[in-house]
Amino acid sequence: MKILYFASLKENLKTSEDDIRFDSPVTILLIKKELIDRYGDQHFPKNILCSVNHEMASENTLVKEEDEVAFFPPVTGG
Repeated sequence: MKILYFASLKENLKTSEDDIRFDSPVTILLIKKELIDRYGDQHFPKNILCSVNHEMASENTLVKEEDEVAFFPPVTGG
């Protein structure tokens, strides 16, 4: 499955995407655990935002192999 990174997350990881294989549908939470093992938990805090196929997703969202998952830090501003 294609994993995309945006904004400061992309800069901190020094990559804009990953391709990760899972045997069956998985939750966003499981994907985050895999990414934390790979990159460290400082990059994937509890408030990180996620989308699946361009729609906002929660940690319980099920993801299939053909889906596109994107992670991006919360946006602040004024």
